[in-house]
Amino acid sequence: MHVTKSLGMIETRGLATSVAVVDAMLKAADVRLVNQETVDMALVTVFIEGDSSAVRIAVESGAQVAKQTGALIACAVVPRPDSGTRKLAETQVKNWRMS
Repeated sequence: MHVTKSLGMIETRGLATSVAVVDAMLKAADVRLVNQETVDMALVTVFIEGDSSAVRIAVESGAQVAKQTGALIACAVVPRPDSGTRKLAETQVKNWRMS
């Protein structure tokens, strides 16, 4: 049986906040950073993957960090994403890839 990982994402204002968000997410649960997308260094979206409960915990932790600085734009968890959705999260758009 193939287990599909959930996808989590948090969009913030500013690169520094996004780094703190990623740190909180990776410390909170067993998740993996998939991508970080930046648009003019003003909007940064980070994507993680893992099992559903771990992704939810990580997104909640990361969103809390972003809320503390007023930098949270949006957050979401996508359980069992379609392969096209996963490819979208892994696509490079005007940014660098973190592994």
